[in-house]
Amino acid sequence: ITAHAKGDYGIALRYFEKSLAIQQKIGDRKGEGANLNNLGRIYQERGDYDTALRYFEKSMAIQQEIGDRQGEGVSLNNIGRIFDTKGDYGIALRYYEKSLAILQEIGDRKGEGTILNNISQIHQERGDYDTALRYLEKSLAIRQEIGDRQGEGVSLSNLGRIYQERGDNDTALRYFEKSTAIAQEIGDMYGLAATLLNMGTIYFDQKEDMENALHLLIQSYQILKQL
Repeated sequence: ITAHAKGDYGIALRYFEKSLAIQQKIGDRKGEGANLNNLGRIYQERGDYDTALRYFEKSMAIQQEIGDRQGEGVSLNNIGRIFDTKGDYGIALRYYEKSLAILQEIGDRKGEGTILNNISQIHQERGDYDTALRYLEKSLAIRQEIGDRQGEGVSLSNLGRIYQERGDNDTALRYFEKSTAIAQEIGDMYGLAATLLNMGTIYFDQKEDMENALHLLIQSYQILKQL
């Protein structure tokens, strides 16, 4: 798991494959389903979506068989993300909605906040900003309620992006500034770099404060270079 977090995908793959073999040998079906999901996520991050999808579907089949509702909800979300990444938004939305129904049923508030955020992104891609905003505001409310600071920062940044796309730069900047404060507080350097980039782009496009625009863009670049 540590290797996966660091991006050492080859090491993580070998670890999960060995773990999977042990779980299959001893009949640990729940662990097998979880590990198939982990393997799918690695292939997803490597861009091998077809292989990732096969692992997620195997994982989900086991989770449905043994009644692991939380695991099933996670697998449905992961499958949705594959189709989302490929631009198959209608299929992705169906998987997200199935995942959302399960997570709400079992009371997984953190998972619910994540799925609501993911659904909002599809509506944003389709240009339906009002619907995207409604889902994002629900996501943000849950994340604030349960103290999910990283998730809160993501939702705030995504709200900023919607207002940016609508041309309401003042509102967008207010959301980005809130997101930046959280990212700095919790040490989310990738989130910080992404939000600084968005803020810098607004100032650059406005051509009113080019010094601040360049400062923000350089800051973002320097952070990303270290990651």
